[in-house]
Amino acid sequence: MNFDFPIEKIEFEFDIIGDCKIDVTINGRIVPGNIIYGHLLEAHNILKIVFSKKDPAGTESFATFKKLKVNGGDFLSAVKTLEYSVDNTKHKDAPDKIENNLYFGYIGSMEIILEQTNDDLKKAAWTIADQDFQTVKWPLCEGMHRTKDFDTVYRDAKFMFTGCTSPFTQEISDTIDAIKIKDLRAPLLLPNDRSTIEEWIGNSKRLNVTGLKSFDNFVPSNGVTDCLRNFIMQENIFMPKKMYYLNGEMLGEKHSKIKDVFTETLTKDSRIMFEYPSPWYTNQELDSKIAEAKSLGCYIALDLTWLPIANGHVNLDLTGISEVYVSMNKAWPIQDIRPAFRWSRHKDKDDLDLQMEYGLYTKINLQIFLKLLRKFPIDYVYNKYQKDAKEICKQFNLDETSVLWFTKRNDVSHNPDSLISEHYFLDDFVCIVHLLQHKGKYFW
Repeated sequence: MNFDFPIEKIEFEFDIIGDCKIDVTINGRIVPGNIIYGHLLEAHNILKIVFSKKDPAGTESFATFKKLKVNGGDFLSAVKTLEYSVDNTKHKDAPDKIENNLYFGYIGSMEIILEQTNDDLKKAAWTIADQDFQTVKWPLCEGMHRTKDFDTVYRDAKFMFTGCTSPFTQEISDTIDAIKIKDLRAPLLLPNDRSTIEEWIGNSKRLNVTGLKSFDNFVPSNGVTDCLRNFIMQENIFMPKKMYYLNGEMLGEKHSKIKDVFTETLTKDSRIMFEYPSPWYTNQELDSKIAEAKSLGCYIALDLTWLPIANGHVNLDLTGISEVYVSMNKAWPIQDIRPAFRWSRHKDKDDLDLQMEYGLYTKINLQIFLKLLRKFPIDYVYNKYQKDAKEICKQFNLDETSVLWFTKRNDVSHNPDSLISEHYFLDDFVCIVHLLQHKGKYFW
């Protein structure tokens, strides 16, 4: 039996009828009770069960295997088909080996091989999932209110480093909690608020973004998702195959034809969208393809959601770009608030433009954003976690990508046979956000 998590406790139980006896050993050591604790275990373990009774021919003395739990999970059924070795000195006419079927009548023994993970990353995943279990977990497609049991802990451990939400940065969260709703209900003060945001981006020591001021139109959005939805609801679009999975989900049964910008030939005046940066593609790959698209007069949209946590220095010239989407939802703990903004060359009269024109956009999330940017520079979160991220990469043998939260490891790749969504590719990476949040608390 192989376990892709560290074994903390094994519990077992037998029903013993008559004058028979069950002896249990782990790695040759007698187990005095019905519990084996993890500190007694190795990577490879042999759990041996020896059944004996006074009268080998007696049918009224037998035992049944009633419970085998590992970390609270029920693994009894996995034992049924394991071989049971019959003591032929006591039962000369019996076969040497039989399936145990959780029943012990013949004198003999069986072994259960228990292999537990020796991978520090999997150990860390289980530790966080178990020790810091979340009874309310968001976002999940299924129910967000949960009870702690083996299944929920195992599920969390399995996906601990898949996907991404921003780290819970205490000082940012405290700032949000101290804000009063009554101070947040005013509309944006344009163009002053726009200028404030552009200057805030321009003050970055790592991100050199030029050309924001050249866009004619500026509107708020409820997360970048609303910007993306408006863009992709077109008939023919070029995008990288690997992007934010909701792009594909939103298209669903629509008649839009999506072409992979990296594998299919670009055509003049095409509509193209990129994430910049992207954990799947280097900035050089993106720059080259963007330059080609500009030369063909294409309509280009850039989703800059990952930009605030881009690794290294980024030089981004927005000349020739048609739309730009900006959010801090992957850097600040505001994924439940979701302020975002779109810069564009002209008004499309879509829902974002109309909401802005008539003042129907939500105000509270935008005002929270404005209060936060006055206190926290755009580089704040990156600077806070960058050193720890490098140490984690070294300890767990991870390779950096162009996005701080995402790392690569040779044995981690997209599994098309186990899909969260056919459009979901974040399982290519080891997301280190949870490792960052618990650094120094456990063994890393």
